[in-house]
Formats: sequence, C-alpha cells, structure tokens
Amino acid sequence: MPRVKLSDTSNKLVFLGTAGARYVAFGGLRQAGGIFVNTSDTSIHIDPGPGAFVYGLKKGIKFSELDAIFVSHRHLDHCADVNHLIEAITLGGKRKKGILLCPEDVISEDPVVLKYTMNNLESVRVVSAGERVRVKNVEIEFPVEHVHGVKTLGCIIHGEVKIGYITDTAYFEGLEKFYVSAKDVLIINTTTYKKNPNIYHLCLEEAEKIIGYIKPKLAILTHFGRTMLFAKPWEIAQSLSKKLGIKVVSAYDNMVVDLSQY
Repeated sequence: MPRVKLSDTSNKLVFLGTAGARYVAFGGLRQAGGIFVNTSDTSIHIDPGPGAFVYGLKKGIKFSELDAIFVSHRHLDHCADVNHLIEAITLGGKRKKGILLCPEDVISEDPVVLKYTMNNLESVRVVSAGERVRVKNVEIEFPVEHVHGVKTLGCIIHGEVKIGYITDTAYFEGLEKFYVSAKDVLIINTTTYKKNPNIYHLCLEEAEKIIGYIKPKLAILTHFGRTMLFAKPWEIAQSLSKKLGIKVVSAYDNMVVDLSQY
C-alpha cells in the first residue's frame, strides 16, 4: 500500500503506530500511536498510545474533529496520549465535545485518563462485553472480553464498512466467532511469531486461524513484537494471502487504507 500524506481523512484508516509489546513500543523500533478511523462521516481514534497526537498532526489529522476515542485497555502503549487527544477535541476545555469509550478500570482504579480532561468531554461511556454504542453515524460493538490481564475489549465498527479490531489477547476457544460480522476489514494485533503461553498476545498461527474463519475482504496484521518484526511481517502477509485466498497486508507506521475500496 502506498505511503501517502493525507489530503482528506474521509473513509480512511491511518495506522499511527504498529508496535506491540514493550520492546518494540518503548524501544522505539516502531511507532505506537494507535489507529485513526473515519467511516460513514464518523471519526474515531482507537488506542492512542505514545506519540498519537504528534504523528496524527504530521499526517494532517484534525483531532479537534474527532467524534470518539476508544481505549481498549489501560496499558500505556494503548493509551499514553489519550489526554492529549481529549484536550484537542475539547479545545483545552473550551467546549464539551467527544465521547470516550473504555473499560471501567481505565477511569477508576489508578486512572490513565486525567479527571480534568475527562470532565471536558461530552460523555464518558464505560463499556462491557456484549454492548453496542451509537457514535454519530455508526454503531460500535464490543463483542467479548479479551484475556489480557486487565479489562480488555476489542470492537466492531458497523457503518458503511464493517471494521473489526481484535486487540491484545491470549487466544481462547471461539474468539473468531465473536468477530465474524467484520466481513469488510479485520485488524488483528499479531504480536508473536510463535505461541508463547506466558504472554497474553496472539501469535501468527492464531491470527491465520481467525482470518481463515472470518474471511474478510481485507485482513491487516499489526501490533508487532520483536519476533514478528524479525520474521518480516510483510513477507508473511504475502504468503498468507496466497495460502488463504484473502487479501492480507502487514501494517507499517503511517500506512493509510482507503476504505472506499471495501
């Protein structure tokens, strides 16, 4: 996919980071700014990790126009810049705007969202597995709680394009069935090359199983740990595309996906 600078963010996915786990995210091997999504004239930022604000500005994203922020869980590679984005949405507290969607422990126990920024939002919605929330022109579904040591939720965005986001989790039986409606674009955090039972992240073999079951029009691998980076995920994606007969790509920092194709 071409490395382009945005002139228009409508109907786009922008990967402001593709780093997974501490060594890649905090070792600076890749960015960790999360994913900007615009579909059905609705803008959402998913998991604004460190650098999300700066990387987004460089790509031409106007964070003041965001409709919502979704934090899948409280680990810093997924939420370190959440307060920066809230300040941008609310113009430093000058207006009530924007919705924060997150599990309960993001804002309660040792909160990662500051109270003074959170109070400036239009609303804060604590979400749980099985819920669906309306944000402007889309519905966001939180199909199942993940297994990741803290409260963790992925999501499916139901708009003109159906976009699934399988965030950090250990694989558990039936995981793929909860995301089967994500038939257009499926984003999978694929952190390890091989299974490590001591790490609550998906490995390549598990990601392949999920993609093969759901059969989306486009599958995107991201959130890479060191073992995946060393294995050259761009070559892995090409191999999976041939094997599964499904378009699979490996995300790279600042990659833009044109959703109008799906």
